[in-house]
Amino acid sequence: YNEYIKRFGCRGMREIDVATPRTYENQGKLFDTLKQIDVENNQIINVRQRRDEAYQALLKMSQEMDKEDAFVHHAKNIQSLLGYREHPKYMLVVMIERMRRHALNIGKAFVNEGRIDSVDDIFSLDISQVTEAQKNSKLDLRSLVRAAMDPVDKVAHIKSWPVIIDSRGKIIRGVRKDNEAEDGTLLGDPISPGIVRGKAKVLKSPYEKPLESGEILVARHTEPSWTPLFINAAGVIMEVGGPMQHGAIIAREYGIPCVSGVENAVQLIKDGDLVEVDGSSGTVKFVVEE
Repeated sequence: YNEYIKRFGCRGMREIDVATPRTYENQGKLFDTLKQIDVENNQIINVRQRRDEAYQALLKMSQEMDKEDAFVHHAKNIQSLLGYREHPKYMLVVMIERMRRHALNIGKAFVNEGRIDSVDDIFSLDISQVTEAQKNSKLDLRSLVRAAMDPVDKVAHIKSWPVIIDSRGKIIRGVRKDNEAEDGTLLGDPISPGIVRGKAKVLKSPYEKPLESGEILVARHTEPSWTPLFINAAGVIMEVGGPMQHGAIIAREYGIPCVSGVENAVQLIKDGDLVEVDGSSGTVKFVVEE
């Protein structure tokens, strides 16, 4: 655990944003997620089984084609090297975390001097303002923070941003043309094939509440920090994201049925609702328990 935190504690939600707290800063949330993982039955174990089955099937095909040596060679290279494609981003996140630590230290000094109200106010200042503040102790940092936060405060009441806003600021709302959905059926886009039933768990952030094994994850969207939740998820429903969205890729990698593009899913689906996710046809059905 300590080694994991040392190497990967720098990661977390919106990890490219220097203002976002890192995993190591609130390890309680991570630990709660770890406790929810069923070590005897989870998607990672299922992935390993499917990978081994697929490997054996492809190996048999290569033997029939007299290409066994080439298959084994290339499969080994792919399995051992493909993970390095993630390494550049990992190093970027490591550097951002180092910058965050430095910024927080400066913020603490400004708080101690009575120049800002919160350590996090440092992230409302740009680099030139911070540099000037370090040289000029009379620079009014509170007014700079208020000016930076003013446009943010004006939209703080918005709970759900439009999916599409064009360059002129026009909000574009699409309307589905397929009107053949039955009562109790929500339409979306097929992302990861398969059909599964389970109780829904609606989350607006990854650590908001526990996702128990076998539940259906319902979210507006996901990003890399949500990945641990997919270990328990039996299926995934999202409002936003196409086939190459991070959650979609993880769902296919884990073999979890997934439907995206389900409008207002987080409002229409409630915790505990029994739903059927069809990741092949892109539908979500409410199931009435008999």
